Amino acid sequence: MTILSSFFNRASNAIHAYPSCSKLLVLCTISSGGLVAYSESQAEPGSGIPSEKKKKVLVLGTGWAGTSFLKDIDVSHYDVQVISPRNYFAFTPLLPSVTCGTVEARSIVEPVRKIIKKRDGEVQFCEAECVKIDAAGKRVYCQSNIENNLVGNKEFSLEYDYLVIAVGAQVNTFNTPGVQENCHFLKEIEDAQKIRGSVIDCFEKSVLPGLSEEERKTNLHFVIVGGGPTGVEFAAELHDYIHEDLVNLYPKAKDLVKITMIQSGDHILNTFDERISSFAENKFQRDGIEILTGRRVVNVSEKEVDMKIKSTGESCSIPHGIVLWSTGVGTRPVVKDFMEQIGQKNRRVLATDEWLKVKGCDNVYALGDCASVDQRKIMEDIATIFEAADKDKSGTLNVKEFQDVLDDIIIRYPQVKLYLKSMHMSDVTDLFKDPRGTDATEVDIEGFKSALSHVDSQMKSLPATAQVAAQQGAYLSRCFNRMEQCEQNPEGPRRFRSSGRHQFRPFCYKHFGQFAPLGGEQTAAELPGDWVSMGHSTQWLWYSVYASKQFYEKATGAFRDRSLLSKILIIGTVSGGGLVALSDSGAFQRKNGAEECKKKKVVVLGTGWAGTSFLKNLKDKSYEVQVVSPRNYFAFTPLLPSVTNGTVEARSIVEPIRNIMRKKGMEVQFKEAECYKIDADNRKIHCRTNGSSNLGGKEDFALDYDILVVAMGARANTFNTPGVVEHAHFLKEVEDAQRIRRTVIDCFERASLPSLTDEERKRILHFVVVGGGPTGVEFAAELHDLVVEDLPKLYPAVKDFVKITLLEAGDNILSMFDKRITVFAENKFQRDGIDLKMGSMVVKVSDKEISTKDRVTGQLSSIPYGMVVWSTGIGTRPVITDFMKQIGQANRRVLATDEWLRVEGYDNVYALGDCATINQRKVMEDISAIFSKADKNNTGKLNLKDFKEVVKDICERYPQLELYLKKKQLKNIDVLLKNAVGDPKKEAMELDIEKFTKALSEVDSQMKFLPATAQVAAQEGAYLADCLNRSEQCEKYPEGPLRFRGTGRHRFHPFRYKHFGQFAPLGGEQTAAQLPGDWVSIGHSSQWLWYSVYARCFSESALIACRLSISKQNSLQGLIKQYNPMKTTFILTSVPQRILAETITFSIEFTWLAAYLGFNDAETCPDAAMKLKYCQLFTNEILVTTQTLTQASDE
Repeated sequence: MTILSSFFNRASNAIHAYPSCSKLLVLCTISSGGLVAYSESQAEPGSGIPSEKKKKVLVLGTGWAGTSFLKDIDVSHYDVQVISPRNYFAFTPLLPSVTCGTVEARSIVEPVRKIIKKRDGEVQFCEAECVKIDAAGKRVYCQSNIENNLVGNKEFSLEYDYLVIAVGAQVNTFNTPGVQENCHFLKEIEDAQKIRGSVIDCFEKSVLPGLSEEERKTNLHFVIVGGGPTGVEFAAELHDYIHEDLVNLYPKAKDLVKITMIQSGDHILNTFDERISSFAENKFQRDGIEILTGRRVVNVSEKEVDMKIKSTGESCSIPHGIVLWSTGVGTRPVVKDFMEQIGQKNRRVLATDEWLKVKGCDNVYALGDCASVDQRKIMEDIATIFEAADKDKSGTLNVKEFQDVLDDIIIRYPQVKLYLKSMHMSDVTDLFKDPRGTDATEVDIEGFKSALSHVDSQMKSLPATAQVAAQQGAYLSRCFNRMEQCEQNPEGPRRFRSSGRHQFRPFCYKHFGQFAPLGGEQTAAELPGDWVSMGHSTQWLWYSVYASKQFYEKATGAFRDRSLLSKILIIGTVSGGGLVALSDSGAFQRKNGAEECKKKKVVVLGTGWAGTSFLKNLKDKSYEVQVVSPRNYFAFTPLLPSVTNGTVEARSIVEPIRNIMRKKGMEVQFKEAECYKIDADNRKIHCRTNGSSNLGGKEDFALDYDILVVAMGARANTFNTPGVVEHAHFLKEVEDAQRIRRTVIDCFERASLPSLTDEERKRILHFVVVGGGPTGVEFAAELHDLVVEDLPKLYPAVKDFVKITLLEAGDNILSMFDKRITVFAENKFQRDGIDLKMGSMVVKVSDKEISTKDRVTGQLSSIPYGMVVWSTGIGTRPVITDFMKQIGQANRRVLATDEWLRVEGYDNVYALGDCATINQRKVMEDISAIFSKADKNNTGKLNLKDFKEVVKDICERYPQLELYLKKKQLKNIDVLLKNAVGDPKKEAMELDIEKFTKALSEVDSQMKFLPATAQVAAQEGAYLADCLNRSEQCEKYPEGPLRFRGTGRHRFHPFRYKHFGQFAPLGGEQTAAQLPGDWVSIGHSSQWLWYSVYARCFSESALIACRLSISKQNSLQGLIKQYNPMKTTFILTSVPQRILAETITFSIEFTWLAAYLGFNDAETCPDAAMKLKYCQLFTNEILVTTQTLTQASDE
């Protein structure tokens, strides 16, 4: 508690010191991982814009060069427009880390519009690709890459006064056959994410049954072509990922994995010092990474890489599962076309002068990988230099005359300085010494030429690196900012071929060194001054380069005394955004010997709420468990609407199934495949893998089972409405949420393009939600908050065109909630400007319109849209439909089970979750059997004593009885029976079968189907696991109710659902909650209850270690009052796995938290412990104070 109090004090001081921080979030991950704190300050928009017409600066690209230029350009003097097919900047040096999950993709990107927003003036951005540059007409032609179903012209053109080409480069395939079709590249975020998915696919495919040893080895053979920094770092990251993480999840595959690197040169890292190259090769050999040097790849097929050995000319081939192609960069087509226009068609990249101007085009500049500085040779100007220095026209130069132009020569020709360094000379005058070392007093033109004849040998092209591009962008922006000033007072070197001086100093690259991470916490570094460092110490140097120095030092101090943390990774994004901290400690691996006895085979279909809950709670080691699912993770689906709008990162709401399995102390196998047929008669399921088709092995396989658990969930119900599948978005899976998120941004980007009419913009920014249930309502609320609070800051020009419409076929939204909640939600949506259309039935969805029919009048109407989300309930999956036909349930909507979750007619098949429903047995079907069981004396009469002996079994077997008593407000069943007799006050009574039947005749009217919710599915999974855990015990000692139609008792208690309430987030930090006991809560306080329930879910899953102790002297309420009504920022830590998870965000408002706890001390509140369970929002370790974060962010 002392640590927590200290943290609050420091956080409070930080907030007071930084009043601009207006949004404060607590960010937590659900998969035992690093936690992120993020603060956002509202910048005051700049005012003063000069009245004179600004010159148009057009920037092509948002990479290192383009972004660096944008951050420094003075937009008060220029009208700046940016064109790029990606609307973010990516920190590319960390791309190899993204491929293996060390860093999350979202942590290394920064939205371009966020960069633009921070500028004092107006900068316009268009998400499009430049397809042609017309230098003569000062115009560029662009094309939008956004989806075709959005309206408006995809092609447009823009004029410019200055053009900055910073489009980067593409991967150079050297026209090798099969590379484009069968290889992965590593240039963009999407490439890294694709590689990450493919690596997992290879492992999943390799553990499927029916594959030979050779096929498994082929699938797990990872080939890297190219031994440069990118290829080497990826190989190192992949090796660590496989041997530290994946072998724990795929133990059977660990001996089959192989990594091979192919390099055409004689050594890897040949751009580094020879010592680094040798060290890297030796380390890779120790790590088991095969290095094949002197080999050139000539072809890449689906399953093999064909090579030619350069020394012998011999051809050879190796099989592969994945090939990464990393062999340098090539020119993009638009740049090639431009080079042909300006007479540079024979060059590899665009040639610029030392001021980054494209040669032959004074108003066009080229930066980064797409261009190269064509440094002028000193020998080309030797005569003019001599003439300029020879002021007295004597034909000779003395020392003083030469020193007058020396500074200009060194600035204009940087190779002079490099040559002096290579020759170990301290001064240029050393060049003019005679062979005996005597200083020459004068030198003629021939001597001058002779002295400088070898200088141009030191000319070198700049490397295609992020360092060069970033420095070029910053240099060019400084030139633009000082253009008027330098026009009047030039600052550049002397013009040797004419009079005057150059306007600016030429670009001069300053090399800060280069790093090559080699895995195993070892890095090689080559720094200025010919300093070479290799090993563990250099790894920390590498970390520190990517973090603020101050933040790095304070974070290190915070971890100093925490022995649980064995690794720390601190990553800072390039522009004062969020910071990520990762701590990692090795997990203890428990190894169990093989069981001697034969185990029962339990096959689980599905990894949703029901299947995962079953897996987590199954503890009996007498079962051999196999899990089959097309997705290898569990998703926390209630937060899917938050993922669609970026409130929560997708990775924050998933947990790998193999992680769950690894924590079990029993044998569990997982198959990433889809079950397409269930053969219950033969106890067999047929599956098909959904992995990449180019991986080896069979696509189909079958599994036997003794017990089958069907937990496959459901799919979206389209009601066979035409066009829904083709044009609508669904919200059932994480992929659906990510797709919606991309589409929302695409709509805004497309609406921001020039050449669109206002009507087209309105249509593109019209978001339609079909279905007024909890999912549809929460998505509409989240979307409203996004488009009202966040996106207008990034897209101010189109904010007035946005509209959200919610279509509901019924009379109200949230119809399954209390009427008060429904009314509140509808009123709030109307205040927020969300258009509610009740009684509207969708009859057709086209690519641009939705056709609806009024349920009352039958009138048809059409609604134009940019994006439609379909959320109208669930339908049965095809495999379940087929299975239902086999077992005689073809006319049912979902699988029918008994109260013990067994599929009717099959004692060894269980069905849980949304794919099934419990077919509760009616009391009236068994009324005679119940009467007979109670009438032990066979008198034909029942008295209260006889009935009381079976009443507990009746209530347990038929739960509708208790619901009926509650509805009729009857104290107990005795009162019900007495009312049937007609004398409620009579103590002694007897009932015959007719009166008994009459008394219970209306009980079955209270039978209800369970809702298709995560709560139900999770409880069913836990219940079934508990039954299997105690199967043998309950076989001997049954614990269930009496068998009224047989003898003895049922083995288990029947499943009983316990309702914990339901929530409907309505946006604006307001939530509606309907909790047990008919308690309804609406507003800001319910938002906190919503947060705390999810925090508790994470805690129970061991995903966040939350501990909070309250003492009499230091109550939580006292702490909260001290900081009311402040919002603050936390960086919290637990002990995570290696893979860095992203974040779940909580905006902490302390005012309500104190009110909800509602107590001064824990001792004075009897239910304090219960309330604390809802408020476990803090983890047990504090990483860094808010002040550290804010200062690091500012720096």
